[in-house]
Parts: sequence; C-alpha cells; structure tokens
Amino acid sequence: MAGRLLVGFGEGFLTNAIPLYHTEIAPPDIRGRLITLFSATASIGTIAGFFVNFGTSYLTTDWSWRVPFLIQLIICVLLSVVYWLPFSPRWLIDKGREEEALEVLAKLHESTIDDPEVKNEFRSICEEIEVERSFGNRTFAECFRGSNLKRTMYALFTGNGAAFTGTYSISYYTPQIFQQAGLNDVAISLVTSGASNILVLIFTMLTLLFIDKLGRQGVFASGAFIMGASMYVVGGIFQGFNTVDNEGNLSLSNDHARNCVIAFVFIFQAAYAYSWGPVAYIYPAEISNMRTRAKTIALAYGLNWAIGIFMTFIMPIFMTNTIYGGYYFFGGCCTLLFFGSFFLPETKGKTLEEIDRIFNPM
Repeated sequence: MAGRLLVGFGEGFLTNAIPLYHTEIAPPDIRGRLITLFSATASIGTIAGFFVNFGTSYLTTDWSWRVPFLIQLIICVLLSVVYWLPFSPRWLIDKGREEEALEVLAKLHESTIDDPEVKNEFRSICEEIEVERSFGNRTFAECFRGSNLKRTMYALFTGNGAAFTGTYSISYYTPQIFQQAGLNDVAISLVTSGASNILVLIFTMLTLLFIDKLGRQGVFASGAFIMGASMYVVGGIFQGFNTVDNEGNLSLSNDHARNCVIAFVFIFQAAYAYSWGPVAYIYPAEISNMRTRAKTIALAYGLNWAIGIFMTFIMPIFMTNTIYGGYYFFGGCCTLLFFGSFFLPETKGKTLEEIDRIFNPM
C-alpha cells in the first residue's frame, strides 16, 4: 500500500512538472506537440501496463503482482537521465542566473548567444520577469486576483473539464461496460478494453502531428461534441434495449445494439485522445504567466485527479441503479464543455509573452 501511494505521489508530481517544463523550453511552433508527447508516452505506458497485468494475472504465485512493479522500477531508473536535462531559461532568469539562461536559450535555438533571435527572446523574458518581481512573494491567492483570475478560470475549465467528460469512468470500467453490453467472455472483454487503449494511442499521435496547425479552441470544441454525441448514443441504446435475466443481471437484448455500444465507446475514447486528453495539459500551462504558472497548473491538474477519483466512484452507482443514466450525465457535461470551448482565447503559434499580452494588453 505504501509503495502504491509513493507511485501515485510521483505520478502526480510528474503530471504537473512535465507540461510546465515543456511549456517553458519549447518554441511556440512546436509547443503543443511537445506537451502532447507527454500524453502519447502515457498512453504507451497504459497499454504496456494493461497487457503486462493481463498476462501476469494467469500466474498463481507472488510474481503475478511482483512483475508489474519490477517493470515500473526499470522505467523509474531510466527516468534518472532527467538529471542531465537543462533548466528552463525562464526559471534560471527568475533565480538570477542570466548568463546560464542565455546559454540554454542558445542551445535550444541551436545557435549562439550572439544570435539576434536568442537575444530578443532573452530580453523579452527578462522584461516579463522583472515586472512580475515587482509584485512581491508568490501565493495561491494571487491566482485569483486581477487578470490571473481569468487565466485560472480557463485553466480550471479545461483541466477539470477533461475529468467531467467521463473518460476516467469509461476507461476504468470499459470491461464491465462491454460485459453489460453482452460481451460475456471476460477474456475477450479485457482484450477489447486493451484494444481501446491502442486506439487512444493512435489518435493521440495524430494530435501530436497536427495540434500546432489546428489550434486549441477547435480541437476542444470538436472533441466535446463527438464525446457528447457518443455518450447520448450509448445511453439511448442501453435505455432502449436493456433486459434483465433471472439473476438480475443487466444486458442488451441483441447483437447489433451490443456492437453499437462497443463502437461508440471506442469513438468516445478516440475523441478524448485527440482533444481533451492531450490539449487539457497544454492549455493551462500556456495561459498562465511565469509568476503563477506552477501554482495554476497544480490547481488545475490536482483538481482534475480529485474529480476523476470522484467520477470513478459514482460510475458503479449509475451502472447498478440506472444502466443508462451515467452516459446521459457525461453527455450533458460534454455539451456544456462544447459551448464553453468557444470562449477560450486561441494560443496557437504565440509565444508565452504574446499570450501574456492577451490578458494584460499594453
């Protein structure tokens, strides 16, 4: 139990630190792709973990749980290479290490410290940080003052909206959903669930290729629309075609309905994978200023995990008491997210300093 808690703590720390780091070191034309890479590698890990656990579940010794943990340990050792990664130039300037920051900027641009582009970016970062220093010590309360309030609201909307889509509940209970739909073979249900994770990876990789060309607002809106429609369809099918056997178990009455549910669960997961999955990590990190970025990200992603846990707990209640109610609930949440997406400022192709001027026009 203690080990699992430590793993969870480390995962929570990385969830905050990686998008923050990528945001501060990446040029605007590839920033979205770099942060999406985090979601893509997380999907690879999820797939590997699923099939490792599936394979070791047939072992009858302690190795059935030891093997997954040993594989995690190997990955953690490999992650020790982060020690040699450069510090963020913005962090270095904030700590008064300007010369080192200039050298890192030059390396990131694959140029020299005399490059005009490097000097201009260095000067722009210094000016922004100088202004932020004039406000004194940083606090969480500052995230809710002045122009930061709007940034924080946008960050909470996107970061926590991802949890309200229902993705945690659907992903966690995919095998049970497929069984309720009539896929009675447990092994086939589990393998089908694993296949859905592969689909998630494929669509996350598509986002990796196109996010910096498509923009954020359209991806948020289209993803919410498709996810909402998928949930309404799944809910409608369960409402219209469910039957109860002699033992009180719920299932669908025909194969066509079963196949349709499986298809739309896949569509839901694919839509999340190309939209709210990766982009909800990108957007909060982009719109926060240097002074409050770490705290805003912590608020957005921390609440995301909390809401995700809550959603995971309420899904069995929906599945037990009303086989279709949960899908309508998540469909309604996605509808609200769809309309809310149109109020988000577009950040595609803008430097962090240019994004800052959206909220603080000169």
